[in-house]
Amino acid sequence: MKRKLITLVTVSVLTLGIGSAVYAHGSDEGWSFQEMLPFMKEMHPDMDEQQMEEMYQKCHGSSDAEKVPMGTKI
Repeated sequence: MKRKLITLVTVSVLTLGIGSAVYAHGSDEGWSFQEMLPFMKEMHPDMDEQQMEEMYQKCHGSSDAEKVPMGTKI
């Protein structure tokens, strides 16, 4: 009985873990600027919308070459 319970828990954890990894890997699109804007306004109340969009483009540009890690000064 104890072995079946351990097996069930192990299988459940592996299934959820693998499923989450596949889901995260499959969502290449991410959030658009418009979807992120309310959160960005909350986190950066002193920035205007244009500054936030520039920051978003620097962090989430259309190609890997455009992406700049947070905290990196250009």
